[in-house]
Amino acid sequence: MTDRTYAYRAHPFTSEKTFRLVPEGLAWDDRGRPGRLAFADVTAIKIHQERIPGSSASYWACVLYRRGGRVKIGAAHRTGLFAVEDRSADYLPFVHALTERLTAARPGLPHREHRSLLARLETAVGVAGVGVLRLLGRFDLGRTAAAAGWLLRRIGPHLKGHRVAGEQLAMVFPEMGAAERERTLAGMWDNFGRLFVEYAHLDAIWDYDWRDPRPGGRIEVDPASHAALMRLRDTAGPVLFFTGHLANWEIVPLGAKTIGRQISVVFRAPRIGPFVAEMIRAREAGGMTVIAAGPDTPLRIREALRQDRFVGMLVDQHYARGIDVTFFGRPCKANPMLARFARLFDCPIYGARVVRLADERFRFELVGPLATPRDAEGRIDVDATMQQVTGMIEDWVREHPEQWLWLHRRWR
Repeated sequence: MTDRTYAYRAHPFTSEKTFRLVPEGLAWDDRGRPGRLAFADVTAIKIHQERIPGSSASYWACVLYRRGGRVKIGAAHRTGLFAVEDRSADYLPFVHALTERLTAARPGLPHREHRSLLARLETAVGVAGVGVLRLLGRFDLGRTAAAAGWLLRRIGPHLKGHRVAGEQLAMVFPEMGAAERERTLAGMWDNFGRLFVEYAHLDAIWDYDWRDPRPGGRIEVDPASHAALMRLRDTAGPVLFFTGHLANWEIVPLGAKTIGRQISVVFRAPRIGPFVAEMIRAREAGGMTVIAAGPDTPLRIREALRQDRFVGMLVDQHYARGIDVTFFGRPCKANPMLARFARLFDCPIYGARVVRLADERFRFELVGPLATPRDAEGRIDVDATMQQVTGMIEDWVREHPEQWLWLHRRWR
């Protein structure tokens, strides 16, 4: 049997090692210096995914523990300080053969749980974020939101995302001068800071009662949106909603609660576990059910629609496997899930947004049901519908560009 080999460099300051499976263990060559680890001397094994500084991807790694040390083999071959070559195609069959031989030689070998330094740091950040949110919930919303907006206006321009936001803003509004562009970006950071504080008060922000729509509340609804809300109240069966990252987009689903309907919102969770749990708790306290984005998302959306629930989605981000649409006259990719489910269930689509007003007040706007484009067979045209929806988002952004989250790289 020919011994399998795999070459790998674990760190930018070490040399490349060539590993080889031999009958009784693992051997390697490190610039002419041989090494060997017998299967009998392995005390534990850990197989995990790791993240490397300078790369946004995750790579598989295997660590074999022995008395007084360990041997690591990974798919992320370091070619420089922040440069990585993915060698998964060679790594995976090599480690598969390694673990098969190791399991046969050492049945019952302990497997260690992996928690990287980055994962522990993210957990600590998440716990701290949860503590801050809960603390903010004890203070006056208006004052703390204003303070957070002031702070982000000063910190934001020094962050990496500011450059991305500025490039995109200049690309779609070439007529906008440098001073106006900076004012718009300052407004974006102010909105983002206020949004963070508003998470802590999400269950108490909505105060509009369609039965007694008195002016002067935190939420105002114009007559056209009120009429759309009443149409929605009388709609039987499932309904799909869309919105964008405008003002406080978390307020939008609260409109369903006021008319006594249940809504599920699709949520793309960040990596920070404790903070994600708190964000979900805040949403559910506001009367929503959360569908976390993942492999089973389509199945959960389908189930919610089969139960005649409302389902809401954010539709203004890049989706690599999406369909082509035009946004601000430039091609980009959009997730077609909204239109595909509308076609599958032949259910209405509504567009909703909130506009940030002064003194932590908002105007809720609801449009629909949309007159969705249909194909020759009378079914909803997915591509044309997503272009229609994207065009509505564009109109909203044009009206209040300082309230859109320009940090997302929309055009790629």
